[in-house]
Amino acid sequence: MLARHSLTRSSIFIGHQFRQFHCTSLVWKKASKKTGKVKNGDDEEKFEIVDLKQYIQRATVGFDKSLELHKKSLNELRSGTSNPNIFDKLKVGKDGSKFTDLATTSTKGKSSLVVTVFDPKDTKSIISSIMAAGLNLNPERIPNNEQQLKISLPPPTTETRKQMCKKLKEVFEEYRNSANKNSLGHVRAEILKELKKIDKKNDSVKKIIQDLEKLHKEYTGRLQDSFKQAEKSVLG
Repeated sequence: MLARHSLTRSSIFIGHQFRQFHCTSLVWKKASKKTGKVKNGDDEEKFEIVDLKQYIQRATVGFDKSLELHKKSLNELRSGTSNPNIFDKLKVGKDGSKFTDLATTSTKGKSSLVVTVFDPKDTKSIISSIMAAGLNLNPERIPNNEQQLKISLPPPTTETRKQMCKKLKEVFEEYRNSANKNSLGHVRAEILKELKKIDKKNDSVKKIIQDLEKLHKEYTGRLQDSFKQAEKSVLG
């Protein structure tokens, strides 16, 4: 974080011209007022120097995080039923035990999953919870093994592919522009709000806002490219 130095209004104009910073990334910003009694008659407004480059740096960090989370969400969604973590949020039995406390899931090739139950007495409950999850998956006991279940994955159909693409688009819109704090639109809006509080008529602030808009447009394009690649892989 760049350091900021507080100055009084009187010191700003002695030996310095306010406009000297219009061609740099440094501008004057009125410091937030502090409550309390004024001492020694010092009631002058406080100002501080702000380096505007920090806003572009913050935007870049925020936009990078948006891309990363977007890509992760697309991959998880695209893997669908072949994702070994698909049952992790299931509740098992009357007491609502966590699936992950009772069993673990792994992939077997591209067309099946294997569930390993830690205690054989929980196998029946595990089967019931999977069948009741609405995933259209039917676990089968592996012969001579009371602790393992094999689940054959149904091949994708035209309809399931279309539904998947629809969900991918929803994820794209969430990270493009939504109330999600990690969406590109939200990150941009929060930084714009701060910049306009400084002095939106200042030439340096205008330049940084233009740079922010260009950066946002660039990352929106990258987000869309990621979505298009995911969509293409689903459609085949």
